[in-house]
Amino acid sequence: MTKEQILKFINENPVFFLATQEKNQPHVRGMMIIEANENGILFSTGKAKDVYKQLSENPLVEMCFYGAQENKQVRITGRVKEAEDIEVKKRVVEKFPFLKPFVEKEGYEVLAPFYLHNAKATVWTKETNFEPKQYINL
Repeated sequence: MTKEQILKFINENPVFFLATQEKNQPHVRGMMIIEANENGILFSTGKAKDVYKQLSENPLVEMCFYGAQENKQVRITGRVKEAEDIEVKKRVVEKFPFLKPFVEKEGYEVLAPFYLHNAKATVWTKETNFEPKQYINL
């Protein structure tokens, strides 16, 4: 797959599993992206959550996206960086309207959007299961 095909796959399969680490203990949870494009992969969490603390202390992550229709998995490894831009936070609330009452009450500063930039991806399918991994720079 090319970088463009991977970004398209991610946008079509926006639920992913995020792996973080805290004190040598791995943590994995399901999340959803806001968007994936040339600027990176954007997702968000709340500053009160454990995942925020984990990402702040160790920005190295792995994401795993799965497309059931294609029976394809894309794993992406890299470092995340928090996005403090208010416009990005507004896009988060626009994408996830359930956050609006919370943000109206607490303010945008409770949101913690993150970008994954300069990452590398590898694709898995049943057909390529035993082939050497190929990495695509994102």
